[in-house]
Amino acid sequence: MKNILVTGGAGFIGSNFVHHMLGQHAGYRLVVYDKLTYAGRLENLKPAEGNPRFDFVRGDICNADAVGSVVRQFDIDTIVNFAAESVAANTLIPVHYGHGIKLVTIEDLFATYAKKRGVTTDRNSVEIVEPKLPLFALSFCNGMGRWRRITHITRHRYTNKVVTLRQKWGSITVTPNHSVYNADAQLIKAKTNPELLAIRKINVDRSRHRDYLKIHLPAVKSVGGLLLAPTARGGGRPREVYVRQTLKGKALLALMRFLGAYVAEGNALFNKANGSWQVCIANCDLEFLKQIQTDARLFTNALSSITLRKKPGAHQLVFSSHIIYLLVTTLCGEHAHAKQVPDPLYTLLDKHKLAFLDNYLRGDGNIQQYKSVETRRLTTTSPKLASGIGLLLSLMGLDYCLSYRDFERHETWRPAYSIAIVSNYDSRVECKYSESEYDDFVYDLTVEGSHNFAAGIGNIVVHNTHVDRSILASDDVVRTNVNGTHVLLEAAREFKLERFHQISTDEVYGAIPAPNRSREGDPLEPRSPYSASKAGAEHLVYAYFITYGLPVTTTRGSNNIGPYHYPEKAVPLFTTSAIDNQPLPIYGDGMQMRDYQYVLDHCEAIDVVLHKGQPGEVYNVGTGVETHNIDMARQILDLLGKPHSLLQSVPDRSGHDRRYALDTSKLRALGWQPRHACAQALELTVRWFVENEWWWRPIKSGEYLEYYRKQYEERK
Repeated sequence: MKNILVTGGAGFIGSNFVHHMLGQHAGYRLVVYDKLTYAGRLENLKPAEGNPRFDFVRGDICNADAVGSVVRQFDIDTIVNFAAESVAANTLIPVHYGHGIKLVTIEDLFATYAKKRGVTTDRNSVEIVEPKLPLFALSFCNGMGRWRRITHITRHRYTNKVVTLRQKWGSITVTPNHSVYNADAQLIKAKTNPELLAIRKINVDRSRHRDYLKIHLPAVKSVGGLLLAPTARGGGRPREVYVRQTLKGKALLALMRFLGAYVAEGNALFNKANGSWQVCIANCDLEFLKQIQTDARLFTNALSSITLRKKPGAHQLVFSSHIIYLLVTTLCGEHAHAKQVPDPLYTLLDKHKLAFLDNYLRGDGNIQQYKSVETRRLTTTSPKLASGIGLLLSLMGLDYCLSYRDFERHETWRPAYSIAIVSNYDSRVECKYSESEYDDFVYDLTVEGSHNFAAGIGNIVVHNTHVDRSILASDDVVRTNVNGTHVLLEAAREFKLERFHQISTDEVYGAIPAPNRSREGDPLEPRSPYSASKAGAEHLVYAYFITYGLPVTTTRGSNNIGPYHYPEKAVPLFTTSAIDNQPLPIYGDGMQMRDYQYVLDHCEAIDVVLHKGQPGEVYNVGTGVETHNIDMARQILDLLGKPHSLLQSVPDRSGHDRRYALDTSKLRALGWQPRHACAQALELTVRWFVENEWWWRPIKSGEYLEYYRKQYEERK
């Protein structure tokens, strides 16, 4: 065993396994093969950079040719399969609340109204929320988009492939059997990759558009119509810096121009070393920045300066003010890949929309000429901004088309969206189609008086499929989800590898009542599509051992905690939330019991099984000690010196098993023992997140910023 292929090695457990093996085995070479979905991050592998015994290849385990090529190129003799793909339910939809328009992910919309109205579950385990409030989706009717009332928001667990369709009309990700509308307004399955129908014209009641804006910023007090953020005395700065809370006339136009410039070429930064906040807007045009500086004086007394950056040779307008930081990040987002159109702009007058767009295009836009057609084009890496610009253009009666670049050769580059503001002079439509594995909830809307709603970038028209459950066919779920494991097993068989090791989960056993513990020979009783698919993969692995004599081993691990754990999971979510004094959402009564093991203990266990485990055998991995979720949350608060009042109960999710417990005596007989008790593992994990904000803060202030803000502010 010298050359190990680690699939899914950029994820939480996989990356820790890579670091462990590189540190423990000087003669081993580790090759990570990962598709880099939302939880797989190159930052997790940073400690291995520069190590001559480490390589990274971006790829999909379902691509047999690519897997075979990697096995040949690196002379692989062992495969350790961590891959268990999942994606966030992040489809963007425009919604109208009666008083304003907002772009939200359908996942966040469900969570918001589940908190307000509760969740019911039908006999098919579909979770249903009834908003019972003025809430409207954009629906295609009589050739244009109209706002129709949402009566139900539904979701169910789905483990299978999803398809992404990208065309000049827009981009949408749905299940293969989900119906979309083609360019002729005919209903058709997404997997046929039709030319898509998109909403470009919206029935707009401009009489309800406002000519004023009242600003609300988190944790900022309002005194006499001013939003105040105290600053230090001295330095020529006023004692208190403010932003006017209510803006109209020239001041509101000035704010929109300011925000347009920020979204295009702005950065919002917090310097942890000296505790300073900065907002910087760059542009090569000095006069443009001077105008933005003048505009700012109409709504704030924050001081600013203009400097010249030698690289890349642009001027920079700088505000060193916490309240300006809060203003731009609350309304427009923080990082380039998470910026957005300010939600209040959708219901302001067209002149305010133009003020924002004009200044945005001064930074991110350019003008292209083709024959007699002039096109204004802009590019962004933020899907929410691309979707918001499209919605804004439709509200203004302007047409546009989109293009998409994935930069597959550059693993660290984010996909980019380009929008051209005029109809594309090229009548050809390139219909790009891709598939990816999915293990999460999928969502649907029931819209009053309509069977469709707009979703995705470009407002693609999709069908309301609440009554269509063909996608739940269990044979399709199992067959598709284990396909990746099957590809890897075939590669291991073809190249006669020394070992194939499958990473599984204690969830395959299902819930177990106290005081019993699950043993390796117990029947598998998975209770969710995810755990059922993992059990199916295990059976396939064992079948290759019996049929072909392939030397396979499997480990079933309990819950892991430790470095590089994605912040949406319980322990890192609670830790990072407590650091920021945000509520800790506890499912139900919090009495669910889990065996929390330190991830490096798990990695050592895999190492032991690779070297001492018997082919064809399964080994449980865990500490043997269970902890109630509520107690785990309290320990985190105690470690951080935070009050228990931050604990906040939320409705339990369906299918949430009460207790997992493993008998690990079989693994211990090989000489393995966990090095860390739960309390010590929690302490090490919390300390890592405290010391490594650089790793997790961009995630929570980026793609998940809107989700966290809504979740926590509504739980206070």
